[in-house]
Amino acid sequence: MTERIRVALLVGLALLIYLNSLFNRFTYDDYTYILHNPTVAEPSLRGLADPGNDPSHRFFRPVSFASYQLNWALAGDRPFGYHLTNVLLHAAVSLLLYFVLKKLLVAVPRGETIGWVAALLFAVHPIHVEAVASIVGRSELLAAGLLLVAWYSHLTDRPVLALTCFALALFAKESAVALVPLVVIGDYTGGRFKPLSRYLSIATTAVAFAAVLWAVQRGRFAERLVLFLNNPLAYLPADLRILNALRIAWKYLALQLYPARLSCDYSFSSIPLYATWKHLAPAAVATLVVFALWTWTLWTRRIEWCLPGAIYLAAFSVTANILLPIGTIMGERLAYLPSAGFCLLIAVAWIRVERVWSRAAWTALALVLLGFSARTVVRNRDWHDNFSLFSAAVRTVPGNAKMHDGLGGEYIMRGQRDAAQPELQAAIRIYPNFPQGNDASFRLVLLAADLEQTGDTDDALKFLDLAIHRSPGLSLAWSARSSVYLQRGQAALALRDAQIAWQVDPSNIQAQTVLKALGWTP
Repeated sequence: MTERIRVALLVGLALLIYLNSLFNRFTYDDYTYILHNPTVAEPSLRGLADPGNDPSHRFFRPVSFASYQLNWALAGDRPFGYHLTNVLLHAAVSLLLYFVLKKLLVAVPRGETIGWVAALLFAVHPIHVEAVASIVGRSELLAAGLLLVAWYSHLTDRPVLALTCFALALFAKESAVALVPLVVIGDYTGGRFKPLSRYLSIATTAVAFAAVLWAVQRGRFAERLVLFLNNPLAYLPADLRILNALRIAWKYLALQLYPARLSCDYSFSSIPLYATWKHLAPAAVATLVVFALWTWTLWTRRIEWCLPGAIYLAAFSVTANILLPIGTIMGERLAYLPSAGFCLLIAVAWIRVERVWSRAAWTALALVLLGFSARTVVRNRDWHDNFSLFSAAVRTVPGNAKMHDGLGGEYIMRGQRDAAQPELQAAIRIYPNFPQGNDASFRLVLLAADLEQTGDTDDALKFLDLAIHRSPGLSLAWSARSSVYLQRGQAALALRDAQIAWQVDPSNIQAQTVLKALGWTP
C-alpha cells in the first residue's frame, strides 16, 4: 500500500464518520463558552488574556477562544462552521499522529504500519466524540494537534517551529505540557538524543507558560472554585482523592476498550467514591504493577512498548485529579490525546498477531474499525441538541443530578411539563442542594405550580422554599409561594410573600392577583 493511499484512507475515514455531526446544534457548555460569552461575540485582546470571574472566563486558553472568535466573525451563531472546524481539526490530528509515530518507530520492524493502524484506531474511536462533536471540545483538538506538530518539528530538527507550536499548544490548553516528558522519553528510547539546549528550551517554554498562567489566574494553577457537584474528588483528603482518581483512571481504560455506554457528564453522583481499602486497593495495586512494567520498558528502551505508556501517562497527568483537583471528576474529552497511547498499544499488539495470522489479524482490525465507526456515528446523534444529549446521559448515568435537571428543563421548553416533573424531582432527590441560579429555580417554580394544581401543596412549598433559598431575587418564586399559602388559607404568609414579589417586580401579575384577593392595594 502506497503512502498516498494510507493518508487518503486515514483522512477520509476521520472525515466520513463525523459527517453527521456537522448539522448538530450548540449543546451544553457551548452556550456558556461561546453563545453567552462576550469575549467571543465582542473580541478583544484583554478579554482573551483575563479569565475574570464570569463562568464563561474560567479558563486561560486564548488560542482556543481566538478560534471561536474567528468562527463568530465568519458565521455568527450558526453552528455549522464551528462543527466543520472541529471535524477538520480531528482529521488533521489523526494524520499528525501517524506522521509522528512513523518517525518515532523508524527503527522498529514495520513501524510505519504500526503507526498507521494506531492512527486509524484513533481516528474512529468513539470516546473522541465529545472532543469533536462538542464545539468547546476544540481545546483538546488544538492542544493535541499543536503538540504533535511541535513533537514532529523536534524530531525533524526544526527547533524554532517546535517551540512556537508548543507555546501555542499550551495557550490552547495547559495539558499540552505533556510534550516535555514525551520528547525526552521518545529520544531516549529511540537512542537519538538532540543537543541539550533543545530540551532546556522546551522546558523553559513550559516554565514561562506556568508563570504567565500563575499571574493571569492571580496566584493559582487550578480553578478558583471547584463545585462539589462537578467534582466531589476535590473535597476529599489528598490520599483519598488520589486513590479514587486511580479507580477512575481504570474507568477511562474500560471505556476505551468497550465504548458502549458514553456520557457527556459524570458529575455527582455518577461515579461512586470510596474510603475503604476493599474498594481502593485493587486499582492502586493494578496501577503500581502497570507502572512497574512500563518502567521496565523504559529502562530496556523497548520503544514500541514504552511509547504507548508514555503518551497515556503524560497526557493524563494534568487532568487525572492526582496532581491537582480539576473542574470535573471525569470527562471523555480528557481522554482525547491519552487515547493515542492506548491506540498505539493495540497496534503494537496487533502487529505481533499479524506476523503469525495475517488474514485473521486484518479481518479483526477491519471489524474493530467498523464497530468503532458505527458507534461513533450513532454517538454523534446524541450530540444533536441538548434534549438528545441529556436523554442519552440519563440512560447511561441515571444517578446524575445535572442531567436529570437539564432534561427536565428541555421538557419544559417543549411544553411537556408532565414529563419534566419526574426529572426535576429526580435531580433534587439525588442532590438536594443542586439548583443553582435563576434558570434552575424557575424550573422548580414550574414544578411547584404543577404540584399545586394536583393539590399537593406540601411538596409545592418544599420546592418553592428551595427556589427562594437559591434565588431570593426571583419574583416568580415569591408570588408562586404566596399563591400556595393563599390556597392553604395562610393569609398572613401569602400577603408577606406577595408583597416581596411585587417589590422585586411590580409587573408580576400573580403577585398583583394575590394582593388584590387579600384586599391590599400597592
